[in-house]
Amino acid sequence: MADPLSTTLRQLIFDRANGRCEYCLLAQSVSAHKHEPDHIIPRQHDGETTAGNLALACARCNRYKGYNVGSYDPESGELVPFYNPRRQEWSDHFRLEGASIAPLTPEGRVTAKMLHFNDANRIEERERLMAVDLYP
Repeated sequence: MADPLSTTLRQLIFDRANGRCEYCLLAQSVSAHKHEPDHIIPRQHDGETTAGNLALACARCNRYKGYNVGSYDPESGELVPFYNPRRQEWSDHFRLEGASIAPLTPEGRVTAKMLHFNDANRIEERERLMAVDLYP
């Protein structure tokens, strides 16, 4: 059974992320579904329910990530951990190229691949949001 998150911890996670998914940068204010606290290291892998192991994630990023902690880098074939928003800077691992999220590092590549950052529907959504200055 999952550890319940206190209202205070949920608010800290939301505020720290400025209400944006810490993976794809989608704002809660434009999302159809409520953003969720994500265990960066899932409990299944002994991750704790603490501020240092939680990130704000949109429903899609959280569902795609699931219990995974990494994947095989499509360029090197090496097993690489996902981007960690508590320990790493987004801009060191990704950059926006139009409405696409371009990965810059092995961690960025596996995160972008596994979380489906650049699926056609997600790019289209970002294009619409960018047209009205709601992304990022």
